Amino acid sequence: MGRKRRWVLALCCAWAGWGSWALASSPGFGLMSGSTTVSLMGFPLPCSIVDEIKLDTPCERTVFAWDLEVGINLKCSFDSLAVTIGTVFGIPGPEHLALGLAGKWAGIALSSELCFAVPYESVVDANNLPNVAVIPPGDLLFAQARMEASGNFSGMGVQWIAVFQDLNFPNPGAEYNPPGAPDHYRASDQSFALGSLITLSADAGAGMKITVQMCLGAEAGSFTVKKHSTSGKANPDAMYLTVSFTDIPFPCPWCVGPIGHPRMGITFRIQPKDDPFISLTGSVSLTLFEDISIGTSFTLGITGGLTWGGFSVSIPTSVGTLNLQFDASGGLSSASLNMGYRHQFNAGWTSGSCSATATATLDKGVTGASFTLALNQGLFTSNYGLSYSWQSNEGLAFSALNLRFGLNLSPVQVGFTVVFGRGGLAQFGVTIGYVF
Repeated sequence: MGRKRRWVLALCCAWAGWGSWALASSPGFGLMSGSTTVSLMGFPLPCSIVDEIKLDTPCERTVFAWDLEVGINLKCSFDSLAVTIGTVFGIPGPEHLALGLAGKWAGIALSSELCFAVPYESVVDANNLPNVAVIPPGDLLFAQARMEASGNFSGMGVQWIAVFQDLNFPNPGAEYNPPGAPDHYRASDQSFALGSLITLSADAGAGMKITVQMCLGAEAGSFTVKKHSTSGKANPDAMYLTVSFTDIPFPCPWCVGPIGHPRMGITFRIQPKDDPFISLTGSVSLTLFEDISIGTSFTLGITGGLTWGGFSVSIPTSVGTLNLQFDASGGLSSASLNMGYRHQFNAGWTSGSCSATATATLDKGVTGASFTLALNQGLFTSNYGLSYSWQSNEGLAFSALNLRFGLNLSPVQVGFTVVFGRGGLAQFGVTIGYVF
């Protein structure tokens, strides 16, 4: 038996032993809950005519590519413990299996997880469309073990995350192209690392907050497999300590009249493996006429000296918020106007909300706009979304029209989704879920 497999077996045995002890110490039979969903998605393929020439324009009748997924989530709750099982199956087979234990003892919330997954990668298929494919031989591999503990002690929040992860496990949202370009991913290709991330936070009075984060072989990121993601990412090179002070009030003799609410934020960072070894970043903000926000930032390194990041100005207006960004020399680097509107209504026979957003810049004008409408009528819900985005060759152009309809027949829920893009129908889907 290889060394990697012995590590995995030892972790699984330890996880099972802790779960068995916790179950034995929890009196009474557990309560079962969970959900099952079945989703069917259809994507139109490019249209072809005689001699298999692909058309740039869509056809009224076309062939579809299908994606079928089944998701199962189970939870068994005991006195102070919850056991969870989550898995997703698709057309290629299983995607992931996550086994979790969670409980709370002496005011400390504890949770652990074992994750097994099949390696996937993002590809472009024969129809020149984005797709996701299994990396041969498609085995269900151990991907990570994760444990988290959190609590509050005398006003100080504590969070500890420990991970044991495969550093080489392919990201399903990217193309798998490692050195040597192998066309497979097996257990022998895995490389595991252990890391820990500790975060302490507390209020220091007067609105000030102190946060201390220690990274020992792990960093604040996400570990992602197909249809599953958790916080905390192993990185053997991550070794640093950060101490952050936010919303620090400071004396400001010239902050009188229209100038007020001076605040400062400072972050010290010590990273033995990087350059600079010690750095300090900070920010200063204040308000003008109680509505206009002005802020600046700076960085101080041992070798790099002081670097000023310019300053920003945020001005609320009757049509939206005007954001101005100035560089270190004082020149205007960007200007944008963010506009938004939201209204809730009740028409008797139906209720809902509508909202609209738009963004305009100094050089391009309106670069994006969207409108959403949500309606509720008894067991039936519907959502409509219309969006426009900036296209390099067309300017502001139609981006997408989203329609979603839902029917809640508790415990059964049914949903239907249609998305139209610039080339016509982009996708449609039907989802049926059972919640218990």
